[in-house]
Amino acid sequence: MTIRSLLEHVGDCLVDPAPPTANGALMKTQLAIPAVESIVRRHAFRPPTLDQFAHATVQAYDQSLANTGVVLIKSNELGLHLLATAMIRPPADVLEIPSTEGNYARADSILAGVRQHRSGFASSADAVVYERTPVKGQRIESILLAGREVHRATEGRAVMMDNRHAKKVLLGRAGTKANPVTKAHVKEMVEAYLTPPREQGKNMPWNEHVRDACMLALAWLLDEKQRQVAEAAQAEPLAVAA
Repeated sequence: MTIRSLLEHVGDCLVDPAPPTANGALMKTQLAIPAVESIVRRHAFRPPTLDQFAHATVQAYDQSLANTGVVLIKSNELGLHLLATAMIRPPADVLEIPSTEGNYARADSILAGVRQHRSGFASSADAVVYERTPVKGQRIESILLAGREVHRATEGRAVMMDNRHAKKVLLGRAGTKANPVTKAHVKEMVEAYLTPPREQGKNMPWNEHVRDACMLALAWLLDEKQRQVAEAAQAEPLAVAA
C-alpha cells in the first residue's frame, strides 16, 4: 500500500491537532512522516505462514476449454505437499471444430478429463476447487463452459474460488491493468510453498495453468483455516456456558 493510497483510504484520520490558535480554535495539520510510515507498516502485507493453512487434501482446477490445469495438494503438520499435477486438453480433432459446436465438443472433452482425474486417491479429497468465472477479462466464455463441466463432474460439490481473491490473500494484491500480478509473480509465490515436480524427481506438468490451480488450492486452504478458527471462536462461549 502506497502512502498516497493510504491517505485516500483513511481520509480525515491522517490529521494532527496543532496548538490552539489565538481565538482558541484547533488547526488541523498533516501528520509527520514517521507517523504516516508507522501506519503504512501496520498495513504492510505479510505472506501467509504454514500455520495459517488448514490441514486437508484439496484438488483444484484452473479450467478453460483448451488448457485445464489440475493439482492435488495435501496440507498437514509437516507442511504443504504437491502430490500430483496434470493437464486436461481436448484432442486435436476436437480443437479443429469451429464455432459453438466446437465449444460444446471441447466442453464434453473437459468433462471426461475431470471425471478421469476425480478417480483413485483424488476421489477422497476433502474439497474440489475451481475458478469462479470473472466478470470481465479474457476467455470468460471458455472459463464458464469448462467450469460448468467441473460442476457437473462433482455433482455440484466443487467450490468456486475467485482468482483475484486468491491473489490478494497470497500476494497481497489482486493487480491492476497498470500494475498487474504476472505469471512470474504467481510462480514465485507458489514455489515458495510447494516443491516443483522436477525437484521432487517427478515427471509431471509444471506450467502457468498448473500453478494457477495451485494458487486456487492454497487460497482455499487459507480460507478454510479462517473458517475453522471462526467456528471454534463461536463454539467456545457455548462450551463455557454449558
